[in-house]
Amino acid sequence: MTARRLVGILGAAIWGTFGMMPAQASAAGGDPAPQDIRLGSAGALVDICTVEPTHDDYAASLGFCYGFFEGAVRYHQAVSGAGVNRHLVCAPEDTTRQQGVEVFIDYIQENPQYASEASVDAVFRALGARWPCKD
Repeated sequence: MTARRLVGILGAAIWGTFGMMPAQASAAGGDPAPQDIRLGSAGALVDICTVEPTHDDYAASLGFCYGFFEGAVRYHQAVSGAGVNRHLVCAPEDTTRQQGVEVFIDYIQENPQYASEASVDAVFRALGARWPCKD
């Protein structure tokens, strides 16, 4: 399988999984519940990633948040490592997932004009601003 074909397949999988799901608020006043964890924007991802530890669905929300970041980063590694695309983010090797999430949350809170952007686009906008690549 060629690198370009792999990139196309992975891109379609990511788009189908995350890009087309609308954000929904739960009937209980907007707090996320497991069945409501869907993304329509970067702001929705910030909401999921910042659920209070005392919330009933904290573990599910945090798991979704970390899983989203893990998937996005792994996809980025696959497409940029294939030699087809350049790296968008050049974080130090010891950067943790938690650090990436914190950078994203801070960035969107400081740049609310990107809150309506697609979640994965905003993740890489934030991480790239913090850890740019020197091309």
